[in-house]
Amino acid sequence: MQYKLINTEQGTALIKNLWPKMKTALELGKTLVITVEEENRTHDQNSKFHAIIAQIAKETQHFGAKWDTESWKRFLIDQFATETGLHASKIVPSLDGHRLVQLGLQSRKFTKDQASQFVDWLQAWCAEKGIELESTS
Repeated sequence: MQYKLINTEQGTALIKNLWPKMKTALELGKTLVITVEEENRTHDQNSKFHAIIAQIAKETQHFGAKWDTESWKRFLIDQFATETGLHASKIVPSLDGHRLVQLGLQSRKFTKDQASQFVDWLQAWCAEKGIELESTS
């Protein structure tokens, strides 16, 4: 079951409603798992930062080369994570030891707050680099 809570009253009512069912299950020897997490990014946030990244990929070079949108997304998320203290990426050897593999933060795991911060960070990054953004609302 998944519940979306937006205020303390909802949280209190939900716990009061669920506790008798949880108590019964626990008394019967069942093991329960409760997960509480922040809301994930919204579709609008996702669309907005992908539009900005697409524009960056279209207009900008890195190390004298053009890169596709997915590569720019990796560059930008890595820099964002580093600058904001989020889990930064790591480069590790592949399982067979013949390549390097980048591991790190992925936008699909952004919370709503992280996605908002990323959009703000992208806009600031573009302003610093002189990239005029098209309307991405």
